Amino acid sequence: MDGKTQTQLFDEFDSANAAVMEHLKKTQKSAIISAGNAIYKAIKAGHRFFVTGTGHSHMMAEEFYTRAGGLACVTPIMPTEFLLHEHPLKSTAVERVAAYAPVIFEVYGIAPGDVLLIASNSGRNGLIVEMALEAKKMGVTVLAITSTVGQASRHPSGKKLCDIADITIDNCSVEGDATCEIYENGPYMGATSTITGAYIVQQLSIAVAAAFMADGVKPPVFLSSNVDAGDAWNRDLFRNYYHV
Repeated sequence: MDGKTQTQLFDEFDSANAAVMEHLKKTQKSAIISAGNAIYKAIKAGHRFFVTGTGHSHMMAEEFYTRAGGLACVTPIMPTEFLLHEHPLKSTAVERVAAYAPVIFEVYGIAPGDVLLIASNSGRNGLIVEMALEAKKMGVTVLAITSTVGQASRHPSGKKLCDIADITIDNCSVEGDATCEIYENGPYMGATSTITGAYIVQQLSIAVAAAFMADGVKPPVFLSSNVDAGDAWNRDLFRNYYHV
């Protein structure tokens, strides 16, 4: 079967990523700053900042959580059924069950005034759409990291995550996420949403820290546990924010 060479595919992937990142930098700065200010406002008022995602998008929640250089004021929603390590199809099935959203809200104690960030590349599946709708009803601020292109919603409302969120940060991915056609009329590889999503998470965390400092408050930021001073620096953060 005739296909492209490794070098050709690498070059295509590099070009695709460069274009996506350039578009993100030009178009999403305002949304990221607005989201950072909303998170800080909620934290200052004594509310919580929740982060979640299903399937591979759960990596955006994990990128926020206890990360070197990351914020301590983060509450992750990462139950095992959202992840992929137990079974390759389980999280896909769960993320389509809209009725599971109230369970998550009850178990995690999401309350009015909190901020809920949902990462979902497609933004179309029942669970995350229902979570966003439920959050809005409760007076929870909804932030989204998602692609604004792609197929129609699977939720009965016909809405996608980007239609509901108070602030949407577009990860600027193409429909289907992958960017490089391996051979003619064949599958694509080279997904970009994880790359741009992680970049957005880091920028957003920095935006929150800057909002702390603009208010004269030192932001709660972790050091790497792999530098000599890291464990001592982080000890109070773990105690204060995670009670461990």
